[in-house]
Amino acid sequence: MMAKKLIKKPITDEIATARKDIDIFAGWLNRLENPDPVLRTEAGGKGLKLYDEVERDPHAGSVLQDRALAVVGKDWEIIPGTTSRTAGRPASTTREEAIADFVAEVLEDCNFDQARQELLKATLYGYYPGEIMWEYRNDAVRIGKIIGKHPRRFCFTAQRELRLLTPQNMIEGEELPDRKFIVFTYGDSDNPYGKGLGQKLWWPVWFKKNGIKFWLTFLEKFGMPTAVGKYPSGTDPTQQQALLDAIDAIQNETGIKIPNDMAIDLLEAARGGTVTYEELCNYMDKQVSKAVIGQTATTEGTPGKLGGEKERGEVRQDIIEADADLLDSCLNQSLIKWLVDYNFPGVADYPRIETHAGAKPDLGERSEIDERLASKIGVPITKRYFYETYNIPEPEEGEEIVEAPAKAVPAGFGPQFAQGSRGAFSPEQQKIEDLVAATLKTSPAALSKLVEPVRAVIREARSLEDLRDRLYDTFSDMNQADLQELVARATYIADLYGRYTARRRGS
Repeated sequence: MMAKKLIKKPITDEIATARKDIDIFAGWLNRLENPDPVLRTEAGGKGLKLYDEVERDPHAGSVLQDRALAVVGKDWEIIPGTTSRTAGRPASTTREEAIADFVAEVLEDCNFDQARQELLKATLYGYYPGEIMWEYRNDAVRIGKIIGKHPRRFCFTAQRELRLLTPQNMIEGEELPDRKFIVFTYGDSDNPYGKGLGQKLWWPVWFKKNGIKFWLTFLEKFGMPTAVGKYPSGTDPTQQQALLDAIDAIQNETGIKIPNDMAIDLLEAARGGTVTYEELCNYMDKQVSKAVIGQTATTEGTPGKLGGEKERGEVRQDIIEADADLLDSCLNQSLIKWLVDYNFPGVADYPRIETHAGAKPDLGERSEIDERLASKIGVPITKRYFYETYNIPEPEEGEEIVEAPAKAVPAGFGPQFAQGSRGAFSPEQQKIEDLVAATLKTSPAALSKLVEPVRAVIREARSLEDLRDRLYDTFSDMNQADLQELVARATYIADLYGRYTARRRGS
Protein backbone atom coordinates (compact mmCIF):
# COMPACT_ATOMS: atom_id res chain seq x y z
CA MET A 1 0.00 0.00 0.00
CA MET A 2 1.48 3.32 -1.05
CA ALA A 3 1.71 6.10 1.51
CA LYS A 4 -0.15 9.32 0.81
CA LYS A 5 1.95 12.17 -0.44
CA LEU A 6 2.52 14.82 2.24
CA ILE A 7 1.02 18.13 1.18
CA LYS A 8 2.79 21.14 2.64
CA LYS A 9 0.22 23.73 1.54
CA PRO A 10 -3.50 23.62 2.33
CA ILE A 11 -5.84 22.69 -0.53
CA THR A 12 -8.32 25.50 -1.02
CA ASP A 13 -10.50 23.80 -3.66
CA GLU A 14 -13.64 21.88 -2.74
CA ILE A 15 -13.19 18.13 -3.33
CA ALA A 16 -16.62 16.67 -2.47
CA THR A 17 -18.46 18.92 -4.92
CA ALA A 18 -22.17 18.82 -5.63
CA ARG A 19 -21.51 17.30 -9.06
CA LYS A 20 -20.06 14.24 -7.31
CA ASP A 21 -23.10 13.82 -5.05
CA ILE A 22 -25.15 10.92 -6.39
CA ASP A 23 -28.25 12.10 -4.50
CA ILE A 24 -28.55 15.69 -5.67
CA PHE A 25 -26.91 15.79 -9.11
CA ALA A 26 -28.66 14.03 -11.97
CA GLY A 27 -25.64 14.23 -14.28
CA TRP A 28 -27.45 15.24 -17.46
CA LEU A 29 -28.99 18.46 -16.11
CA ASN A 30 -27.19 21.61 -15.03
CA ARG A 31 -29.21 21.73 -11.81
CA LEU A 32 -29.27 20.08 -8.44
CA GLU A 33 -32.23 18.04 -7.26
CA ASN A 34 -33.58 18.45 -3.75
CA PRO A 35 -32.61 15.24 -1.91
CA ASP A 36 -35.49 15.59 0.60
CA PRO A 37 -36.82 11.98 0.91
CA VAL A 38 -40.37 13.12 1.74
CA LEU A 39 -40.58 15.28 -1.38
CA ARG A 40 -39.30 12.43 -3.53
CA THR A 41 -41.97 9.99 -2.35
CA GLU A 42 -44.95 12.15 -1.41
CA ALA A 43 -44.82 15.41 -3.36
CA GLY A 44 -46.31 14.08 -6.58
CA GLY A 45 -44.87 16.95 -8.59
CA LYS A 46 -45.73 19.64 -6.02
CA GLY A 47 -42.16 20.06 -4.83
CA LEU A 48 -41.73 22.25 -1.75
CA LYS A 49 -45.34 23.35 -2.11
CA LEU A 50 -46.13 20.08 -0.31
CA TYR A 51 -45.02 21.64 2.98
CA ASP A 52 -47.65 24.37 2.62
CA GLU A 53 -50.05 21.74 3.96
CA VAL A 54 -47.89 21.44 7.08
CA GLU A 55 -48.00 25.20 7.59
CA ARG A 56 -51.79 25.18 7.17
CA ASP A 57 -52.20 22.76 10.06
CA PRO A 58 -53.40 24.89 13.02
CA HIS A 59 -50.96 23.43 15.54
CA ALA A 60 -47.93 23.10 13.27
CA GLY A 61 -48.50 26.59 11.86
CA SER A 62 -48.82 27.99 15.37
CA VAL A 63 -45.57 26.56 16.75
CA LEU A 64 -43.67 27.48 13.58
CA GLN A 65 -44.93 31.04 13.85
CA ASP A 66 -44.11 31.09 17.56
CA ARG A 67 -40.54 30.02 16.82
CA ALA A 68 -40.08 32.74 14.19
CA LEU A 69 -41.67 35.51 16.27
CA ALA A 70 -39.49 34.57 19.24
CA VAL A 71 -36.53 35.79 17.16
CA VAL A 72 -38.20 38.69 15.36
CA GLY A 73 -39.53 40.05 18.67
CA LYS A 74 -36.02 40.49 20.10
CA ASP A 75 -34.17 43.80 20.00
CA TRP A 76 -31.32 44.15 17.52
CA GLU A 77 -28.58 46.68 16.86
CA ILE A 78 -25.96 47.45 14.26
CA ILE A 79 -22.43 47.21 15.67
CA PRO A 80 -19.80 49.46 14.00
CA GLY A 81 -17.07 47.72 12.07
CA THR A 82 -14.16 48.19 14.49
CA THR A 83 -16.13 47.17 17.55
CA SER A 84 -14.71 44.04 19.14
CA ARG A 85 -16.79 41.60 21.17
CA THR A 86 -13.84 40.71 23.38
CA ALA A 87 -12.44 44.20 23.91
CA GLY A 88 -15.45 45.67 25.64
CA ARG A 89 -16.66 47.59 22.61
CA PRO A 90 -13.98 50.28 22.22
CA ALA A 91 -14.93 53.56 20.68
CA SER A 92 -15.35 53.50 16.89
CA THR A 93 -14.31 56.23 14.53
CA THR A 94 -16.85 58.79 13.43
CA ARG A 95 -17.03 57.30 9.90
CA GLU A 96 -17.65 53.77 11.15
CA GLU A 97 -20.35 54.98 13.54
CA ALA A 98 -21.95 56.92 10.67
CA ILE A 99 -21.99 53.77 8.50
CA ALA A 100 -23.60 51.74 11.29
CA ASP A 101 -26.20 54.46 11.90
CA PHE A 102 -27.01 54.57 8.19
CA VAL A 103 -27.51 50.81 8.01
CA ALA A 104 -29.76 50.88 11.08
CA GLU A 105 -31.79 53.75 9.62
CA VAL A 106 -32.30 51.92 6.31
CA LEU A 107 -33.40 48.69 8.01
CA GLU A 108 -35.80 50.50 10.32
CA ASP A 109 -37.28 52.32 7.31
CA CYS A 110 -38.23 49.12 5.43
CA ASN A 111 -40.21 45.98 6.30
CA PHE A 112 -37.23 44.43 8.04
CA ASP A 113 -39.15 42.57 10.76
CA GLN A 114 -41.61 41.09 8.27
CA ALA A 115 -38.74 40.06 6.00
CA ARG A 116 -36.94 38.29 8.84
CA GLN A 117 -40.13 36.46 9.77
CA GLU A 118 -40.50 35.23 6.19
CA LEU A 119 -36.82 34.25 5.88
CA LEU A 120 -37.20 32.15 9.03
CA LYS A 121 -39.65 29.96 7.11
CA ALA A 122 -36.46 28.24 5.99
CA THR A 123 -36.81 26.20 9.18
CA LEU A 124 -39.79 24.49 7.49
CA TYR A 125 -38.75 24.43 3.82
CA GLY A 126 -34.96 24.14 4.20
CA TYR A 127 -34.23 27.46 2.52
CA TYR A 128 -36.14 30.66 1.80
CA PRO A 129 -35.26 33.48 -0.64
CA GLY A 130 -36.06 37.15 -0.27
CA GLU A 131 -35.87 39.64 -3.13
CA ILE A 132 -34.39 43.03 -2.26
CA MET A 133 -36.18 45.97 -3.87
CA TRP A 134 -33.35 48.51 -4.07
CA GLU A 135 -34.23 52.16 -4.59
CA TYR A 136 -32.42 55.49 -4.93
CA ARG A 137 -33.54 58.03 -2.36
CA ASN A 138 -31.86 61.04 -0.72
CA ASP A 139 -28.69 60.52 -2.77
CA ALA A 140 -28.22 57.00 -1.45
CA VAL A 141 -29.03 53.41 -2.33
CA ARG A 142 -31.66 52.21 0.11
CA ILE A 143 -33.97 49.24 0.61
CA GLY A 144 -37.56 49.92 -0.31
CA LYS A 145 -38.82 46.45 0.63
CA ILE A 146 -37.69 42.87 1.03
CA ILE A 147 -40.20 40.48 -0.56
CA GLY A 148 -40.22 36.84 0.50
CA LYS A 149 -40.49 34.42 -2.44
CA HIS A 150 -41.76 30.87 -2.14
CA PRO A 151 -38.83 28.42 -2.53
CA ARG A 152 -40.82 26.19 -4.91
CA ARG A 153 -40.09 28.78 -7.60
CA PHE A 154 -36.31 28.26 -7.48
CA CYS A 155 -33.62 25.66 -7.99
CA PHE A 156 -29.82 25.56 -7.66
CA THR A 157 -27.01 24.83 -10.07
CA ALA A 158 -24.08 22.53 -9.34
CA GLN A 159 -22.19 25.63 -8.24
CA ARG A 160 -24.98 26.31 -5.68
CA GLU A 161 -26.21 29.34 -7.61
CA LEU A 162 -29.87 30.27 -7.21
CA ARG A 163 -31.98 30.04 -10.38
CA LEU A 164 -35.58 31.15 -10.99
CA LEU A 165 -37.93 28.59 -12.57
CA THR A 166 -40.11 30.24 -15.22
CA PRO A 167 -42.62 29.03 -17.84
CA GLN A 168 -39.90 29.54 -20.44
CA ASN A 169 -37.28 27.62 -18.46
CA MET A 170 -38.86 25.11 -16.10
CA ILE A 171 -35.90 22.75 -15.89
CA GLU A 172 -32.69 24.65 -15.24
CA GLY A 173 -34.21 28.04 -14.43
CA GLU A 174 -33.12 31.56 -15.35
CA GLU A 175 -29.93 33.18 -14.13
CA LEU A 176 -30.48 35.87 -11.47
CA PRO A 177 -28.62 39.18 -11.07
CA ASP A 178 -26.00 39.52 -8.37
CA ARG A 179 -26.91 41.06 -4.98
CA LYS A 180 -30.62 40.84 -5.64
CA PHE A 181 -31.74 37.83 -3.58
CA ILE A 182 -31.02 36.87 0.02
CA VAL A 183 -31.10 33.11 0.61
CA PHE A 184 -31.39 31.88 4.18
CA THR A 185 -30.50 28.18 4.39
CA TYR A 186 -31.31 26.02 7.40
CA GLY A 187 -30.04 22.64 8.55
CA ASP A 188 -27.35 21.78 6.00
CA SER A 189 -24.29 23.76 4.93
CA ASP A 190 -23.43 21.43 2.01
CA ASN A 191 -26.85 21.14 0.40
CA PRO A 192 -28.14 24.55 -0.83
CA TYR A 193 -31.70 23.26 -0.41
CA GLY A 194 -31.03 22.89 3.30
CA LYS A 195 -32.71 20.38 5.56
CA GLY A 196 -35.98 21.81 6.83
CA LEU A 197 -38.27 20.55 9.54
CA GLY A 198 -40.83 19.65 6.89
CA GLN A 199 -39.13 16.25 6.65
CA LYS A 200 -40.00 15.63 10.33
CA LEU A 201 -43.38 17.35 10.39
CA TRP A 202 -45.01 15.89 7.28
CA TRP A 203 -45.91 12.49 8.69
CA PRO A 204 -47.31 13.64 12.09
CA VAL A 205 -49.46 16.20 10.28
CA TRP A 206 -50.54 13.62 7.68
CA PHE A 207 -51.51 11.05 10.32
CA LYS A 208 -53.37 13.70 12.29
CA LYS A 209 -55.28 14.92 9.21
CA ASN A 210 -56.37 11.42 8.27
CA GLY A 211 -57.13 10.58 11.89
CA ILE A 212 -59.53 13.51 11.98
CA LYS A 213 -61.28 12.18 8.87
CA PHE A 214 -61.90 8.85 10.59
CA TRP A 215 -62.88 10.71 13.76
CA LEU A 216 -65.60 12.64 11.92
CA THR A 217 -66.88 9.43 10.32
CA PHE A 218 -66.93 7.85 13.76
CA LEU A 219 -68.92 10.77 15.20
CA GLU A 220 -71.39 10.58 12.33
CA LYS A 221 -71.98 6.89 12.99
CA PHE A 222 -72.69 7.53 16.65
CA GLY A 223 -74.65 10.72 16.08
CA MET A 224 -76.88 9.25 13.35
CA PRO A 225 -77.42 5.45 13.33
CA THR A 226 -77.35 3.68 9.96
CA ALA A 227 -80.86 3.06 8.58
CA VAL A 228 -81.50 -0.41 7.11
CA GLY A 229 -84.51 -0.89 4.79
CA LYS A 230 -86.12 -4.29 4.30
CA TYR A 231 -88.50 -5.30 1.53
CA PRO A 232 -90.05 -8.66 0.51
CA SER A 233 -88.42 -10.70 -2.22
CA GLY A 234 -89.63 -9.83 -5.69
CA THR A 235 -90.43 -6.23 -4.81
CA ASP A 236 -90.68 -3.98 -7.84
CA PRO A 237 -87.50 -1.84 -8.42
CA THR A 238 -89.69 1.26 -8.25
CA GLN A 239 -90.77 0.30 -4.73
CA GLN A 240 -87.16 -0.46 -3.81
CA GLN A 241 -86.16 3.07 -4.87
CA ALA A 242 -89.07 4.47 -2.85
CA LEU A 243 -87.73 2.64 0.19
CA LEU A 244 -84.25 4.08 -0.43
CA ASP A 245 -85.74 7.58 -0.71
CA ALA A 246 -87.49 7.01 2.60
CA ILE A 247 -84.20 6.06 4.22
CA ASP A 248 -82.61 9.25 2.89
CA ALA A 249 -85.55 11.26 4.22
CA ILE A 250 -84.90 9.96 7.75
CA GLN A 251 -81.92 12.31 8.05
CA ASN A 252 -83.78 15.41 6.84
CA GLU A 253 -87.52 14.97 7.33
CA THR A 254 -89.62 14.75 10.47
CA GLY A 255 -91.78 11.94 9.08
CA ILE A 256 -91.83 9.34 6.30
CA LYS A 257 -94.31 6.90 4.81
CA ILE A 258 -93.68 3.36 3.54
CA PRO A 259 -95.95 0.36 2.64
CA ASN A 260 -96.86 -1.95 5.53
CA ASP A 261 -94.99 -4.84 3.95
CA MET A 262 -91.64 -2.93 4.16
CA ALA A 263 -89.56 -2.17 7.29
CA ILE A 264 -86.78 0.22 8.31
CA ASP A 265 -84.46 -0.58 11.22
CA LEU A 266 -81.78 1.63 12.78
CA LEU A 267 -78.41 -0.07 13.09
CA GLU A 268 -76.58 1.29 16.17
CA ALA A 269 -72.76 1.56 15.97
CA ALA A 270 -70.80 -0.32 18.63
CA ARG A 271 -67.24 0.29 19.80
CA GLY A 272 -64.74 -1.03 22.28
CA GLY A 273 -61.30 -0.24 23.66
CA THR A 274 -59.91 2.86 25.35
CA VAL A 275 -57.76 4.56 22.67
CA THR A 276 -59.55 7.50 21.03
CA TYR A 277 -59.00 9.54 17.88
CA GLU A 278 -58.52 12.59 20.10
CA GLU A 279 -55.56 10.91 21.81
CA LEU A 280 -54.06 10.13 18.41
CA CYS A 281 -54.35 13.78 17.32
CA ASN A 282 -52.90 15.03 20.61
CA TYR A 283 -49.98 12.63 20.29
CA MET A 284 -49.21 13.90 16.79
CA ASP A 285 -49.40 17.52 18.01
CA LYS A 286 -46.84 16.69 20.69
CA GLN A 287 -44.47 15.27 18.10
CA VAL A 288 -44.82 18.48 16.09
CA SER A 289 -44.11 20.61 19.18
CA LYS A 290 -40.99 18.61 20.02
CA ALA A 291 -39.68 18.89 16.48
CA VAL A 292 -40.23 22.66 16.23
CA ILE A 293 -39.64 24.11 19.70
CA GLY A 294 -37.93 21.21 21.44
CA GLN A 295 -40.57 20.74 24.16
CA THR A 296 -44.32 20.59 24.80
CA ALA A 297 -44.71 22.51 28.06
CA THR A 298 -45.67 25.79 26.38
CA THR A 299 -48.32 24.17 24.16
CA GLU A 300 -50.10 21.76 26.50
CA GLY A 301 -51.64 24.38 28.79
CA THR A 302 -50.57 22.85 32.11
CA PRO A 303 -47.69 25.04 33.35
CA GLY A 304 -46.25 24.06 36.70
CA LYS A 305 -47.55 20.48 36.51
CA LEU A 306 -45.40 18.88 33.85
CA GLY A 307 -42.04 18.77 35.60
CA GLY A 308 -38.72 19.97 34.19
CA GLU A 309 -40.12 23.35 33.08
CA LYS A 310 -36.72 24.97 33.63
CA GLU A 311 -34.95 22.42 31.43
CA ARG A 312 -37.64 22.69 28.76
CA GLY A 313 -37.32 26.46 28.79
CA GLU A 314 -33.55 26.22 28.42
CA VAL A 315 -33.94 23.95 25.37
CA ARG A 316 -36.32 26.40 23.74
CA GLN A 317 -34.02 29.33 24.59
CA ASP A 318 -31.13 27.51 22.92
CA ILE A 319 -33.22 27.14 19.75
CA ILE A 320 -34.14 30.83 19.75
CA GLU A 321 -30.54 31.94 20.16
CA ALA A 322 -29.34 29.52 17.46
CA ASP A 323 -31.97 30.78 14.98
CA ALA A 324 -31.03 34.38 15.73
CA ASP A 325 -27.31 33.72 15.25
CA LEU A 326 -27.89 31.88 11.95
CA LEU A 327 -30.10 34.64 10.58
CA ASP A 328 -27.69 37.37 11.73
CA SER A 329 -24.82 35.57 9.99
CA CYS A 330 -26.82 35.32 6.75
CA LEU A 331 -27.72 39.02 6.82
CA ASN A 332 -24.16 40.09 7.70
CA GLN A 333 -22.76 38.13 4.75
CA SER A 334 -25.30 39.41 2.25
CA LEU A 335 -27.73 42.27 2.88
CA ILE A 336 -25.62 44.47 5.16
CA LYS A 337 -22.42 43.99 3.18
CA TRP A 338 -24.20 44.82 -0.09
CA LEU A 339 -25.84 47.91 1.40
CA VAL A 340 -22.49 49.22 2.65
CA ASP A 341 -20.70 48.51 -0.63
CA TYR A 342 -23.29 50.46 -2.61
CA ASN A 343 -23.05 53.52 -0.35
CA PHE A 344 -19.54 53.40 1.15
CA PRO A 345 -17.15 51.83 -1.40
CA GLY A 346 -13.83 50.61 -0.09
CA VAL A 347 -14.97 49.59 3.40
CA ALA A 348 -12.96 46.63 4.68
CA ASP A 349 -14.43 46.14 8.15
CA TYR A 350 -18.20 45.99 7.80
CA PRO A 351 -20.77 46.70 10.48
CA ARG A 352 -22.84 43.76 11.61
CA ILE A 353 -26.28 43.11 13.00
CA GLU A 354 -26.57 41.54 16.43
CA THR A 355 -29.88 40.24 17.78
CA HIS A 356 -30.16 40.25 21.56
CA ALA A 357 -31.78 36.84 21.81
CA GLY A 358 -30.36 35.90 25.21
CA ALA A 359 -32.73 35.08 28.04
CA LYS A 360 -33.71 37.97 30.28
CA PRO A 361 -32.15 37.66 33.75
CA ASP A 362 -34.25 36.80 36.76
CA LEU A 363 -34.19 40.18 38.49
CA GLY A 364 -35.66 38.73 41.68
CA GLU A 365 -32.82 36.23 42.00
CA ARG A 366 -30.23 38.80 41.01
CA SER A 367 -31.52 41.29 43.59
CA GLU A 368 -31.07 38.68 46.34
CA ILE A 369 -27.47 38.09 45.24
CA ASP A 370 -26.81 41.84 45.07
CA GLU A 371 -28.22 42.28 48.56
CA ARG A 372 -25.94 39.56 49.96
CA LEU A 373 -22.90 41.00 48.21
CA ALA A 374 -23.56 44.58 49.31
CA SER A 375 -24.99 44.27 52.81
CA LYS A 376 -23.66 40.98 54.19
CA ILE A 377 -20.27 40.61 52.51
CA GLY A 378 -19.44 44.23 51.85
CA VAL A 379 -18.57 44.04 48.14
CA PRO A 380 -18.55 47.62 46.82
CA ILE A 381 -21.19 48.14 44.11
CA THR A 382 -21.78 51.38 42.26
CA LYS A 383 -25.18 53.01 41.92
CA ARG A 384 -24.82 52.97 38.13
CA TYR A 385 -24.75 49.17 38.25
CA PHE A 386 -28.22 49.14 39.84
CA TYR A 387 -29.60 51.68 37.38
CA GLU A 388 -28.34 49.67 34.38
CA THR A 389 -29.10 46.19 35.74
CA TYR A 390 -32.69 46.93 36.76
CA ASN A 391 -33.35 49.37 33.90
CA ILE A 392 -34.20 52.25 36.22
CA PRO A 393 -33.63 55.77 34.84
CA GLU A 394 -31.08 57.68 36.89
CA PRO A 395 -32.69 60.81 38.39
CA GLU A 396 -31.53 64.11 37.00
CA GLU A 397 -30.71 67.17 39.03
CA GLY A 398 -33.82 68.86 40.37
CA GLU A 399 -36.12 65.85 39.95
CA GLU A 400 -38.26 64.76 42.88
CA ILE A 401 -36.95 61.60 44.54
CA VAL A 402 -39.13 58.91 46.07
CA GLU A 403 -37.81 58.19 49.57
CA ALA A 404 -38.50 55.31 51.93
CA PRO A 405 -40.94 56.16 54.77
CA ALA A 406 -39.25 57.22 58.01
CA LYS A 407 -39.24 54.78 60.90
CA ALA A 408 -41.11 55.65 64.07
CA VAL A 409 -38.93 57.44 66.69
CA PRO A 410 -38.73 55.49 69.99
CA ALA A 411 -40.03 57.13 73.12
CA GLY A 412 -37.43 59.29 74.81
CA PHE A 413 -35.63 60.21 71.58
CA GLY A 414 -35.96 63.49 69.76
CA PRO A 415 -36.80 63.98 66.05
CA GLN A 416 -33.09 64.19 65.30
CA PHE A 417 -33.07 60.38 65.59
CA ALA A 418 -35.53 59.88 62.70
CA GLN A 419 -34.39 57.70 59.81
CA GLY A 420 -32.44 59.58 57.17
CA SER A 421 -30.22 61.51 59.53
CA ARG A 422 -26.95 60.31 60.96
CA GLY A 423 -28.51 60.18 64.40
CA ALA A 424 -30.78 57.22 63.71
CA PHE A 425 -29.78 55.78 67.09
CA SER A 426 -29.45 57.01 70.64
CA PRO A 427 -26.13 58.79 71.40
CA GLU A 428 -24.82 55.70 73.17
CA GLN A 429 -25.87 53.31 70.39
CA GLN A 430 -24.42 55.67 67.78
CA LYS A 431 -21.02 55.45 69.49
CA ILE A 432 -21.21 51.68 69.28
CA GLU A 433 -22.06 51.89 65.57
CA ASP A 434 -19.13 54.26 65.04
CA LEU A 435 -16.89 51.84 66.89
CA VAL A 436 -17.90 48.98 64.54
CA ALA A 437 -17.35 51.14 61.46
CA ALA A 438 -13.96 52.29 62.71
CA THR A 439 -12.96 48.70 63.45
CA LEU A 440 -13.73 47.66 59.88
CA LYS A 441 -11.85 50.63 58.45
CA THR A 442 -8.75 49.99 60.54
CA SER A 443 -8.64 46.29 59.64
CA PRO A 444 -8.74 46.08 55.81
CA ALA A 445 -6.51 43.02 55.75
CA ALA A 446 -9.01 40.85 57.61
CA LEU A 447 -11.91 42.02 55.45
CA SER A 448 -9.91 41.62 52.25
CA LYS A 449 -9.10 37.98 53.04
CA LEU A 450 -12.82 37.32 53.41
CA VAL A 451 -14.05 39.27 50.39
CA GLU A 452 -11.35 38.38 47.84
CA PRO A 453 -12.66 34.82 47.20
CA VAL A 454 -16.11 36.31 46.51
CA ARG A 455 -14.65 38.78 44.04
CA ALA A 456 -12.86 35.93 42.26
CA VAL A 457 -16.10 33.98 42.02
CA ILE A 458 -17.89 37.00 40.52
CA ARG A 459 -15.19 37.41 37.88
CA GLU A 460 -15.28 33.74 36.88
CA ALA A 461 -19.07 33.10 37.00
CA ARG A 462 -20.69 32.43 33.63
CA SER A 463 -24.30 33.08 34.70
CA LEU A 464 -26.42 34.01 37.71
CA GLU A 465 -27.07 30.33 38.42
CA ASP A 466 -23.36 29.57 38.27
CA LEU A 467 -22.63 32.54 40.58
CA ARG A 468 -25.21 31.31 43.08
CA ASP A 469 -23.79 27.79 43.18
CA ARG A 470 -20.20 29.03 43.45
CA LEU A 471 -21.08 31.42 46.30
CA TYR A 472 -22.57 28.60 48.34
CA ASP A 473 -19.36 26.58 47.91
CA THR A 474 -17.15 29.61 48.63
CA PHE A 475 -18.78 30.41 51.97
CA SER A 476 -17.70 27.05 53.41
CA ASP A 477 -14.08 27.57 52.31
CA MET A 478 -13.63 31.12 53.65
CA ASN A 479 -11.06 31.73 56.37
CA GLN A 480 -13.04 33.77 58.84
CA ALA A 481 -10.66 33.50 61.81
CA ASP A 482 -9.10 36.97 61.46
CA LEU A 483 -12.44 38.68 60.98
CA GLN A 484 -14.04 36.73 63.80
CA GLU A 485 -11.29 37.81 66.20
CA LEU A 486 -11.68 41.40 65.09
CA VAL A 487 -15.47 41.36 65.53
CA ALA A 488 -15.12 39.61 68.91
CA ARG A 489 -12.85 42.35 70.19
CA ALA A 490 -15.15 45.10 68.92
CA THR A 491 -18.16 43.36 70.43
CA TYR A 492 -16.42 42.98 73.77
CA ILE A 493 -15.55 46.70 73.84
CA ALA A 494 -19.10 47.61 72.81
CA ASP A 495 -20.49 45.38 75.57
CA LEU A 496 -18.30 47.08 78.19
CA TYR A 497 -19.33 50.48 76.91
CA GLY A 498 -22.98 49.51 76.98
CA ARG A 499 -22.78 48.31 80.57
CA TYR A 500 -20.99 51.48 81.62
CA THR A 501 -23.61 53.68 79.89
CA ALA A 502 -26.48 51.78 81.42
CA ARG A 503 -25.13 52.24 84.92
CA ARG A 504 -24.54 55.93 84.35
CA ARG A 505 -28.07 56.50 82.99
CA GLY A 506 -29.47 54.54 85.92
CA SER A 507 -27.66 56.56 88.58
